[in-house]
Amino acid sequence: MIRVGTDIVEISRFSGMKNRENFKNRFFTKREVEYFDTLSNPWQSIAGAFAAKEAFSKYLGSGFREFELRDIEILHNQLGKPYIEFFGVRVNADLSISHSKEYAVATVCGEDAISEYHIKEIHEYAKLLPERHSYMHKGDCGRALIVAGSVGFVGAACLCSDACIRCGSGLVTLATPQCIQPYASIKLTEVMTYPLKYENGVISRDAIPQIIDKLKNSDVCAIGPGLGRSKALELVIKEILKYDVPCVIDADGLNVISSDVDMLKNKNCKVILTPHPGEMSRLTSLSIAEIEENRESVASEFAEKYGVTLLLKGHNTIIASPDGRIKINTTGNSGMASGGMGDVLTGVIASFVGQGVSCFDAAVLGAYLHGKAGDIAVNEVGEFGLIARDVVDKLPYAIKSLQGHII
Repeated sequence: MIRVGTDIVEISRFSGMKNRENFKNRFFTKREVEYFDTLSNPWQSIAGAFAAKEAFSKYLGSGFREFELRDIEILHNQLGKPYIEFFGVRVNADLSISHSKEYAVATVCGEDAISEYHIKEIHEYAKLLPERHSYMHKGDCGRALIVAGSVGFVGAACLCSDACIRCGSGLVTLATPQCIQPYASIKLTEVMTYPLKYENGVISRDAIPQIIDKLKNSDVCAIGPGLGRSKALELVIKEILKYDVPCVIDADGLNVISSDVDMLKNKNCKVILTPHPGEMSRLTSLSIAEIEENRESVASEFAEKYGVTLLLKGHNTIIASPDGRIKINTTGNSGMASGGMGDVLTGVIASFVGQGVSCFDAAVLGAYLHGKAGDIAVNEVGEFGLIARDVVDKLPYAIKSLQGHII
């Protein structure tokens, strides 16, 4: 079905107003205003952009319900052609803007439109964001401990840590083998690093007292990215699970658990597991084909059996809670099929858990924002060039796209 929206406005309606700067800042985003400021006579473009926003609302068929003018951005590519971003995601529709000396006209035409359900869903995600107030200090925003890294895998630890602090954590500490800690400290500016005892490039059992000491002053622990494999890691994870600090476990942490899944039954903390299908296969002894054919039921049954929140990665990531709730994530793109993306997701989820969001809601919100950041980034760099670092950099913009939509 082809949808069309069109609008026409008088340019003098804008150029003649008294509080023009207030008007620009109220109805246009920072990127739009920056574009207008490059023009010697911006009012034709301002009128055209305003008409385009109105035309887009007609294209949706909903008018301005559940969203505002600033949620629609009229941007321009390198050739000057205008396009639309809605809640930070590029719209698959053509936009044409033209003007005379007196009028500006805009037309939006395309085959798909964003439904009212999608807009309401954005409000639901916005409600999951932790509250912020003027008198908060860093200790109020969550203390996160990241146990990650080994020789050759310092990048995984750093991506996880950076993603965690990018999502609002007040204090993030990366506990990593002493042999790579100097390199991590160079890569990480805002994250603290803590050197752990190690053997053969991997955390040793002698690091357990160090980790527990840090864990006692943490609101959340993320463990797994780039940890490597050793017998000592099994002892490390079993000790961490004894403490009443929520844990997000990924990557090599999952590989350790798959050797003795019943350790999850003896835990004293809330746990979030974030496996991809291969890791899920090792956790369940099911084939990847069996898992992919029954993603919801496999995730739900595992979450209930072991009392964990289970996030099964892949196209339309599944989030399952121990009490039977299921959520399917719809953000993300094929450009995110590259190394480091899972490490970023672990950091995002850990950040929200540390800020007081429940495990299930943190996994749901984390999956959405992780994919949303990837969708924002892919509009700039394309699917082939997208890397995990791009997603980390766009996390604040993904979060910002939800702010202002809390009902």
